[in-house]
Amino acid sequence: MSPPAPARPTSARPSPWRLAWGLGVVSLSADMVYEGARSVYGPALAALGARAAVVGLVTGAGEAAALVLRLAFGPLADRTARYWQLTIAGYALTCMAVPLLAVAPRLGAAGLAAAIVLILLERTGKAIRSPAKSALLADAAGSLARDRGFGVHKALDQTGAFAGPLLVAAVIAGAGTLWPGFAVLAVPGALALILLAYLRRAAPDLGAPARPAITPATAAAPGSSTTPALPPAAAATPSDPPPRPGRGWIAAATGVGLPRAFFTYAVATSLTTGGLVTFGVLGYHLTARHVIATSALPIAYAGAMAIEALAALAVSAAYDRHGARVLLLVPLPS
Repeated sequence: MSPPAPARPTSARPSPWRLAWGLGVVSLSADMVYEGARSVYGPALAALGARAAVVGLVTGAGEAAALVLRLAFGPLADRTARYWQLTIAGYALTCMAVPLLAVAPRLGAAGLAAAIVLILLERTGKAIRSPAKSALLADAAGSLARDRGFGVHKALDQTGAFAGPLLVAAVIAGAGTLWPGFAVLAVPGALALILLAYLRRAAPDLGAPARPAITPATAAAPGSSTTPALPPAAAATPSDPPPRPGRGWIAAATGVGLPRAFFTYAVATSLTTGGLVTFGVLGYHLTARHVIATSALPIAYAGAMAIEALAALAVSAAYDRHGARVLLLVPLPS
């Protein structure tokens, strides 16, 4: 009787560094898409007939959606363990909504409404993917020093935030109108989705919750049912209170169990950022008053992204040397 044929070797999971770099390049490409678009949201809405108040409401609502909706999609990612699906869905929504802005002026009177919906969808995509993507990145960098893994990701992220507006500026300068600048962002968007699909296939278990191993102590005894016994901690007892529907969602969304220092910091951060103005409003006024040309506006935005990256390096270095009191100086430039 011939021996059984050896099983085909399965493809090895990419190394943690390759996964961290892969997710970083995805973020770079996607950042080119939405940061490139955000650099010209103001003049784009103005060209469709929006006034400054509408620009402020739309861009402000978009930022609120990108942040507040994470309270729903973060718990959803943890409860369903669908980290990959939510990450892909969020990126796909952003990468499709932004290039579609190029057709807004062809829709006539409906163009402004269509642009508003697409901008809100783009920001919603960020809320959908951000919690799940952070979990995937933390898992990918688990065997690395986490600060290095997240540092690589942030560096690539900021590279995309800088390169995207420059690409838009070049296209606008060459075409003489801003709408092809949205269309060209379909290219980095497609690259982001292709690479994300590859990573999903190469590391399907990334972000999967750990399952307790079946040990001889928890396995069924010989001759009995083959169903393993539940670990003692997981076994229900008559004294356990019945679960309340929705309670877990509310607790996760409101931060039940987090230390008081976290909420103090969160309130301080919200007060610091409460008076900031979106770049969409700034871009609207800069171009409407002819302070800067529309083709040069994304370059100014790219400069702001570069300053943000340099400031982050300076603040992190000062924090390592002087501690948390450095944060007291951060709100002053704002």
